Amino acid sequence: MRNTLLAAALALGATACATAQVRTEAPTARLAESNATVRAAREVGAAQVPEAATYLAFAQQQLIQAEQLMAQGENEAADLQLRQAVADARLAFALAQAVPLENEARRLAEQAESLRRGLR
Repeated sequence: MRNTLLAAALALGATACATAQVRTEAPTARLAESNATVRAAREVGAAQVPEAATYLAFAQQQLIQAEQLMAQGENEAADLQLRQAVADARLAFALAQAVPLENEARRLAEQAESLRRGLR
């Protein structure tokens, strides 16, 4: 009797685990967020800033992989890819804005130093 109950409990547990995997919903909201974040990074010129372009490419590739995983029903793995895509796209966005400003600041500092040397 105990073995039968144990077997039934294990079968029920296995069924619950399998059902939980099947019921994982497609991360469509995160997909939309990822697409929007990648688009925003592109629009601020991330592709033209070498430091940012790398992360933009990572994000775009992760989007492709996530869509493939979603098509295969691997929604948890797709969600993880999409989270990484958002992070990389945000980094690309930030770098696309920061790097040109840093370069301009460096140029202006060099120009100011040159002017100081000329006044001496």
